[in-house]
Amino acid sequence: MAKEKKVEVFQTKPQEDTMKRVENLVFTPNSAGPPTNSEQVQTSSLSQTGHTVSIGRKSAISEKGKSVTFQVDSSDCSSNKDEDSFSSASLKVQSLRGRVSIKKLVRVKFLDSDVTQKLASGQITIEDLLASLSEFVSRPRSIAGVYVEKSKQKMSFMEAVRQGLIAKTYAAEFLEAQAVTGCVIDPTTGAAYPLPDALEKGLVEEELRGKLCEAEKAVSGYVHGGKVLSVFQALEERLLDRHRAKRMLEVQLATGGLVHPAIDMRVPLDFALEHGLLNKATHQSLYDSVSNPKGFHNPGTGQTAYYCELLSTCVYDVDAGVYLLPVGERPPSSASPGCAVRLSVINAATGAAMSPYEAFQGLQIDKNTYLFLSKQESEWQEATDVDPKGSTLHILTDLRSGRQLRIESALSEKILDSSELSSYRSGVLSVHELADLLISRKVVFKVTHCPIAGVWDVALKRRLSVLKAHQQNLVDRLTALRLLEAQACTGGICDPATGERLLIGEARQKGLLDHNFARQLQQFEQAFLGITHPKTGKSLAVAQAMQENLIPREAALRCLEYQLCTGGLINPETQDRVAVEEAVLKSLIDKSTASLMQDEKHHSKTLTCPKTKKKMSFKEAQEKGVFDSHTGFMLIEASKPYSTGTTAPFQYIYTYRHI
Repeated sequence: MAKEKKVEVFQTKPQEDTMKRVENLVFTPNSAGPPTNSEQVQTSSLSQTGHTVSIGRKSAISEKGKSVTFQVDSSDCSSNKDEDSFSSASLKVQSLRGRVSIKKLVRVKFLDSDVTQKLASGQITIEDLLASLSEFVSRPRSIAGVYVEKSKQKMSFMEAVRQGLIAKTYAAEFLEAQAVTGCVIDPTTGAAYPLPDALEKGLVEEELRGKLCEAEKAVSGYVHGGKVLSVFQALEERLLDRHRAKRMLEVQLATGGLVHPAIDMRVPLDFALEHGLLNKATHQSLYDSVSNPKGFHNPGTGQTAYYCELLSTCVYDVDAGVYLLPVGERPPSSASPGCAVRLSVINAATGAAMSPYEAFQGLQIDKNTYLFLSKQESEWQEATDVDPKGSTLHILTDLRSGRQLRIESALSEKILDSSELSSYRSGVLSVHELADLLISRKVVFKVTHCPIAGVWDVALKRRLSVLKAHQQNLVDRLTALRLLEAQACTGGICDPATGERLLIGEARQKGLLDHNFARQLQQFEQAFLGITHPKTGKSLAVAQAMQENLIPREAALRCLEYQLCTGGLINPETQDRVAVEEAVLKSLIDKSTASLMQDEKHHSKTLTCPKTKKKMSFKEAQEKGVFDSHTGFMLIEASKPYSTGTTAPFQYIYTYRHI
């Protein structure tokens, strides 16, 4: 019987030469992913958590130590170093639930065919090999339990059922998802167990045994026709219900990768597609609500969701190293315009909450966990643009929240130095790290005298310009026009992505206005810059121009209303704000018009609330506004598309494709 050699691979700070030797050893994941809003959870990155993983069917999987422990069956590989003897050696490495030979990994093309030669020649070591395989056998990123934010308690799903916090049917869904990934996790300790041990420890009730045993086949495989089939292969053979199979596939992809039952390991998405463990059509349909309805329930709302959507709302507990689903009210960790970062990392032992970047900087989590969490809530990309002077700008854009950060501005404001930019350009810093670094250093103050700058999409947690919100039917056209009028006559069109205010020409170039809006706003921009008298050439204030019939009375009164609600009337000679009393003394407005504008009963209710769909005045809209910590602007919330009659579905689909 072969001896078992125990190899400990320390991965806290992998050496550069080791990483170079193993970078082409296995079939590594690429950046390809599923449809929008889900791609961040499809493949697992290399597990360098610095945790102890003792993987075996009868032992718990713990992630709280300092090394990764594997068992290697190597009876004669240490005595003979020539190629032939090494190739024939019975060398095995730990898989998810047992051990698998190197020969088998080569046979299924998971490892390069020359891996044994590289081992024999010393190009790589056993430690290198195990390090390269660690991500495929490490504990899955399954949702381990719930976190009650009010009491700062964490508990298993069955305990949450006993406490009356979630429905038993919901708990069964999440436990089944854990079984689909090969283990049941104890959220209090972070240990993971095979189903029999989980039953003994009370993490699972006996009545769920049969259902979870069936779910475990997603890892062990489905025996059919003398072969062991994966979930997708079983689906193709009609051994599984289509919706059930797709739910299993979605869970495995979301938690680290599809399981290859022949080798008992997770595999990257591109490998799965190439070797028949999944096809593109099925992959693309996993997030199609028609062909694959959402199969999990949010315990707080009862609404259905995909597993990856719920995983993206989880908090990560550094005490046990587990992902927990918050239940109850959750202001601290919810994404909102008023909070620059989501506090999604907790220490259940102390009750502390922090952002992923803060946890990473404080050495509470490793880099891979940080990047995984960061990608759950943001999707940063760099693009280039050209400013009006012809200079190239490098802009980081979060495709989810709508935030933008200019690298040139960060350098000039000294919140980024050239060495950090060089680290980013060389790949040492990822785009997520650079964005989080800038956000952590950026100080934002509330912009005074600011109208409503844009719309906060409550459902998708993103900020939109007024034009984009209108194009997506979150705001009706008249309300959009009124909001843009207020911006134009008080300082410029607002860009909620960057915090800039622009004149109409610049705003149109940036896509903040279309041709029709730009044409209708010309006189409102003049109300800010000053309306020129055609005979005298003097720059007049709005009320003065109204008296001279240079601006329609109705439009002039709206301008005055917008200016008063945002800090005072504007003196066109200086663009300074002036109180009504001072404006009367300076003859910028007559007494009767001033008295009329100070009476809120005369303010017109021509806006429609994007959330309640009720009519409101501009001041009432301001009172509903929410502060945006990214820009200092004020946003108004919108929760659902605005109905525009029979054309609404067409308009919504058409504009959505052009975001």
